[in-house]
Amino acid sequence: MFSFVVESERVVIDAPAESVWNIILDAEHYPEWNPFTPRIDTDFVPGSPIRMHVPLGSLTLKLTEYIQEVEPPLRIAWGKDFGARVLLTASKTQHVTPINDKTCSYYTTDRMTGLLAPFVRLLFARWVLRGFDDTGRALKQRCEAP
Repeated sequence: MFSFVVESERVVIDAPAESVWNIILDAEHYPEWNPFTPRIDTDFVPGSPIRMHVPLGSLTLKLTEYIQEVEPPLRIAWGKDFGARVLLTASKTQHVTPINDKTCSYYTTDRMTGLLAPFVRLLFARWVLRGFDDTGRALKQRCEAP
């Protein structure tokens, strides 16, 4: 089975993990800071849908995936099978790692598996990586703002 992972750069954020977590879970304010997913609609409950608007190059995709895991304040994951599981399965995880009481790191991964994974990698991986890196930097800026 074909598989690949897109992993963003890790950013160190001068804010407690709990503060970063609260911003990540504030769906209403995503447009104020998140350039890669400027709109999401969800309640962040495992099994619930997450509806996203994701710009990829000149396209804006409207995706619905499902919350898979919520482990405050360390990680949240969502994903879905696109068609049959053998075709394409995607799972995105945002990771928050406490460094000390006032600092943490953040990064995002996206694991794609299935027969269509090589095509998705070829067509979209660079946009996804750029979007994840932009999100990490924007989250850092948001969290460190006075």
